[in-house]
Amino acid sequence: MSLVVVAHIRAKEGQEAALEEALSALVLASHDEEGCIAYALHRNVEDPRDFSTVEQWASPEAIGAHFETDHLQAVLARAEELLDGAPDIRTYAAIPVGGEKGAL
Repeated sequence: MSLVVVAHIRAKEGQEAALEEALSALVLASHDEEGCIAYALHRNVEDPRDFSTVEQWASPEAIGAHFETDHLQAVLARAEELLDGAPDIRTYAAIPVGGEKGAL
């Protein structure tokens, strides 16, 4: 059973472009990780400082390994510079409803 991680991330005022660049690099590098099924970056259409990532991982071990990667640690090292507060990161298990469209 795969797991879905949703991270809500808020940029400091004036750091929106820098955060988007850092998160985009993180997403691309994460695509090559073992156990990464999907990893997508989103921005709130009403608030340009509000970003989210939606990730799908093959296992809890894959998520744990992700947190140890150099590319994630590089973004976390810039948190004070780029982020307005701590990210809100939550992990979910799917409750499949219906067919293919009912679960990630």
